Amino acid sequence: MAGKPCKTIHPELQKKAIIEEIWLKYYNQVLFEKGLITQREYSLMIHRIDARTATYLSR
Repeated sequence: MAGKPCKTIHPELQKKAIIEEIWLKYYNQVLFEKGLITQREYSLMIHRIDARTATYLSR
């Protein structure tokens, strides 16, 4: 999960960002388990998802 959310962001927007992160990680896991992406692609996507969430929450 992302780091500690910024206090200036509305709680509903924080909730939305976290829910999106969970879904993206879920789909990433499914793609990996079905063999549609490699371990490297899986790891890269986890980092991208974390960075996206962190960027969104740090606004």
